[in-house]
Amino acid sequence: MTAPRHPAVTVVIPCFNQAQFLPDAVASVRRQSHAVVDCVVVNDGSSDGTAIVAKQLGVTLIQQLRRGVSEARNTGLAAARSDFVVFLDADDALLSDALAHGTAALQADLTAAAVVGRCRAMSAAGEALAVRHPDIDPSDLYNEWLSQNFVWTPGAAMFRRDALLEIGGFPPRLGPAADYAVYLRLARDGRVRFIAQELVCYRQHDASMSTDPARMLRATLAVLRMERRDTPPPRRRIRRGRRQWCEFYGDQILQRLRMDWRSGRFGRWQLLALMTLMQHCPRLMLRHAARKGRLVVSALRRRLMAPLLALMSRRSRVAP
Repeated sequence: MTAPRHPAVTVVIPCFNQAQFLPDAVASVRRQSHAVVDCVVVNDGSSDGTAIVAKQLGVTLIQQLRRGVSEARNTGLAAARSDFVVFLDADDALLSDALAHGTAALQADLTAAAVVGRCRAMSAAGEALAVRHPDIDPSDLYNEWLSQNFVWTPGAAMFRRDALLEIGGFPPRLGPAADYAVYLRLARDGRVRFIAQELVCYRQHDASMSTDPARMLRATLAVLRMERRDTPPPRRRIRRGRRQWCEFYGDQILQRLRMDWRSGRFGRWQLLALMTLMQHCPRLMLRHAARKGRLVVSALRRRLMAPLLALMSRRSRVAP
């Protein structure tokens, strides 16, 4: 009996100043049950020991001046020679069967350009975090993606190399939402498949780009503007998605601004975040302002009523 063919997979790891996490990422690639794997680290102008660590780990190393995560991924894509490619962030780690699940799904459906799965959350120290996976309708991934990015990190996706090259790879100007743009572009044509398997551990730490909600909102809305331009009418779903993203990130921005205000922190980030809210979430700001106003009025009413209630209480006690 002939053994099943294992197609080659290239795992591209873009890395900018995350040398401390790189060994875990590379180790997760080498633990794969899928046998044929090439690991490429793209050092995107790091000022830490990324290049030294990568050389010590024995992976293929590509060095470039700082150009951003999209360009680093595209550099790895250009260097890949396999049919299938995974883009693993340097601070994440693949689960041991991730590549096996991805290749099986793509081999089973030759019309699919990509397959995506779920993520497992972990702390900066690598400890498991509780997470609730959203319910996904696999029959309409495009509509699902318009209002939520359920693929939290690119390591949970596997692409056909040719399909990704065909659309130009990752858009350089979209920063942390470039992978979101790629998912939407492929899902718009019905070329993405979903498997309900956890494929990658997604590390959450303070240096992660996703911890800046103002930046994430601007980048996400830029993606939706591209979708609106490229998608024929009606565009109601895109408008609904825009409102939901504004609610999602707008609430996070407001919470952080409130915390910073109480702590006496106000600088460039807070100013830019406030401008982002004013430009993209005016209704949300008005709603929160109205709620705050009601709370202030209620507090004033209680403060003004307190002396009167106390006086009435004293009179009731001395009344014959």
